[in-house]
Amino acid sequence: MDTMSENKINGLTESFTRDEYNSPEIFNLEMEKIFGTNWCFAGRTDQLAHIGDRLVVDIGNESILILRNRENELRAYYNVCQHRGSRLCDASGSGFGAAITCPYHSWSYSLDGALVATPLHEKDSIDRETLGLKSVHVDQWQGCLFVSLQTNPPALTDWLENHYSRPRELEKFDMSSLRTARTTIDEVSANWKVLAENYSECLHCAVVHPELVDLVPIYKTGKTIQDDRQDWGVSLAQGKTSLSHNPNETLALLPAMEELDEYSVFGAFVYPNMLIDISPTVAVLTRYVPRSPTHTTIYTDYLFPKSVVDDKTLDLEPTISFSDMVNQQDIAVSERVQRGVSSKSFTRAYHTKMERYCHQLIRRYRSEIS
Repeated sequence: MDTMSENKINGLTESFTRDEYNSPEIFNLEMEKIFGTNWCFAGRTDQLAHIGDRLVVDIGNESILILRNRENELRAYYNVCQHRGSRLCDASGSGFGAAITCPYHSWSYSLDGALVATPLHEKDSIDRETLGLKSVHVDQWQGCLFVSLQTNPPALTDWLENHYSRPRELEKFDMSSLRTARTTIDEVSANWKVLAENYSECLHCAVVHPELVDLVPIYKTGKTIQDDRQDWGVSLAQGKTSLSHNPNETLALLPAMEELDEYSVFGAFVYPNMLIDISPTVAVLTRYVPRSPTHTTIYTDYLFPKSVVDDKTLDLEPTISFSDMVNQQDIAVSERVQRGVSSKSFTRAYHTKMERYCHQLIRRYRSEIS
């Protein structure tokens, strides 16, 4: 893996190489050393509202089954039957009951992962206690589910503290009280790191996001934070109250937003696969699921106060479609980058001083991939 170039360029720091954007071998190493060791964003707790609800997610190269047991506790398992290795569950959702039944030979497991039924076999003919599902670590923060494949991961909140983007400072917006109004899914022909780099800088914003920079003037300068604010928030344009095609939206504000001096926007990249975008009326959570070096699935959740989601007379489309427009603009430019970095003429990318959060991304990546 080429990680050093022969020539330094003044004013630039080295970023990812062509191989790191395209190599299947490096991709598999990332799945093991990055997605296989960090806590990874896996979904929302409101997807598991009832006992027996299940969520099937991909973490690195593994399929993981998350559910809620009879004691209302979260549990997560490798999605693999211990009999002959069949995939257990294909779909997420409700109405599955209190057992996990393999579609191959109908071996069944309790919500706590214990093998409880082996049809056509005498009950005592198989030592069921040794054949429970293999568990993985699951926890929640601000209504968001996280899974770690590590044997002994750090506490989730401690792990979050070690992020340069300071996600725990967004706890004041009480995302756990919000409800998901819509989830969109995009299949993107780009490496997950291309997407993460794009999110981590705003030099592209004036060119790629003209509608966004009209509402958030600081983004026109290429900056992602305001020098006169210590909370890493950025202010909306004067007189604007939301990020929306209707920028004077009167939807209820998120918790704590009314306590700020100005209508504001906040963001955080939670390495390796989560984006948090807070604006006055909506929280947008993005989850990257890498499929290959050149393919990433993006899940985007749009969260509003419960009172807003429950009120069917309110029109959420201007707000959701505005965010989706920005998302599609980012997807289009990221796919353009992926096409370029696949060229044999491309050696590596670079970051300028204004792309300091991209530099933070690659520093962490380098420390984990080596």
